[in-house]
Amino acid sequence: MRQAVLAAGLLLAACGGSPKSTDDPVAQNVAVAAAGGTPAALTAATDCGQAPPDFVPLYTDAKITTCISGPDGQKNHVSGTIVYLTKAKPAEVLGWSRGQANASGLGQRLATDKMYSAGEERRRSLMVVVDTVNGQTRVTVNWGKDI
Repeated sequence: MRQAVLAAGLLLAACGGSPKSTDDPVAQNVAVAAAGGTPAALTAATDCGQAPPDFVPLYTDAKITTCISGPDGQKNHVSGTIVYLTKAKPAEVLGWSRGQANASGLGQRLATDKMYSAGEERRRSLMVVVDTVNGQTRVTVNWGKDI
């Protein structure tokens, strides 16, 4: 066993030293999670360093304040929450978000003057909630999807 460890060290030194690393935060998160036993596909699908899923609308001037995502207890399913601020009026953002959800094929589930919810069974779901904070619109987007 001791000889195997020494041979591995010599082989590593002969190949140029330590393994290559990356400056890409998503790749780093995937590598760390994979080393801990989490499948790379699951980690990549839930990394907040990436763009949100294509059916999750973010208004043009969105300034993200919170981004959380990860496995949600259902097999091969992830969910997340993104909170952002925008200068647009709440009704404008909610109407735009509704149009984006409809364009992505999600069916309306519930709509009020402060919230819009849409989805397609378990495969994809979306809820957008708007409110006013310090003269800006705060938008909370909850989403879920199969991977």
